[in-house]
Amino acid sequence: MTVTNRTRGLLLAIAAASLTFASPASGFLAPGCPCNVVNAYHGDTREWITDETTEAAKRIIEALRAQTRQTSSHIDREVEANKRLADAEQQNESMRLREYFRARAESGAFDPNPDYCLLLDLAGSRALSPPEPPTFAAMDTSLDRWSSSDVPAVGDGGLRLAAWLAAESRQIDEAVGMEEATTNWDLVHGQTTLPVELRGASHAIVRLVANTVDPTPPPALTEDELKTPSGLSEAIIRKTVSARKNAARSAISFSLELTMPRHDATIYRTLADRAIYSSSIPDMISDLQAIDIRTMSNFAPNADTLEERHGKSESALLQDLIDLQSVHTRISYLKLLQEVRNTAVLAAQLGILTDGERSSATHR
Repeated sequence: MTVTNRTRGLLLAIAAASLTFASPASGFLAPGCPCNVVNAYHGDTREWITDETTEAAKRIIEALRAQTRQTSSHIDREVEANKRLADAEQQNESMRLREYFRARAESGAFDPNPDYCLLLDLAGSRALSPPEPPTFAAMDTSLDRWSSSDVPAVGDGGLRLAAWLAAESRQIDEAVGMEEATTNWDLVHGQTTLPVELRGASHAIVRLVANTVDPTPPPALTEDELKTPSGLSEAIIRKTVSARKNAARSAISFSLELTMPRHDATIYRTLADRAIYSSSIPDMISDLQAIDIRTMSNFAPNADTLEERHGKSESALLQDLIDLQSVHTRISYLKLLQEVRNTAVLAAQLGILTDGERSSATHR
């Protein structure tokens, strides 16, 4: 018997019991009524109804539990199926990405940029480069002594100074192996790194700058001369002249500093080998020659480098563009520094041109 049929039987029993219990008083009032039998019958009926109700409830609960277990099992199978589908999709996507990046790697998309590797080596070598040689500072000190008349020949002045300068010029020409080395700026402009290690080269550059800015400084004023009005006036005039000469020296010194040996040339030689570069490269090169090599490596690459450039990835070409932009930025900054010094030179020239222009209202 199914749950529905059992429930129907239970309801019929309950209806019969209600008819039986409808008029209990008649059982007690009717003459000759067997009350104990009726009570027993009613008790059995109530017990049977209770048992059937309990059994029906248990079966209903068990049926609901079975249905719940079946639904839960179905949900579990559905979740497991969805999980396996998601895992399969992820695995397919992983395999697709693996094949994609493998194809890119085989095409050279992730190959290191050789030029960028050289720049990394260059960045690491700068920390190991020796400090700037004291040659430039020594040259600057020699010029200061010359302009301040702290040289015996300057104190002598006149013919003795002229004879001393002529003899020194001959000695420098012989040492450097170049005629008129103390007046010819090709000694500096003819090469991107000054050969200061050569015998007489530093001395020649000092005299070249001195002949340009302050060829014959006057003898220093004595203490007695400074106590006179004319001596004080001369001292003021010399300070004015010294300020203007220092402006010119500053502009020249900056140009010389750019050509002083500063960097280890090992990595730069490798860069130069990748280009059509004909200038000689000493063991130590200047800032100017370093920029020259880096620009030539991009401007005039040799055949092998050019062929390699055609096969570079987009990332490698972007790195090259960043490097070029950094070189241009550095050049622009150096030009700005030079323009700052040139401004002082122009101001000194303007001062010289206006020295004779005095207002009659303020000067007598």
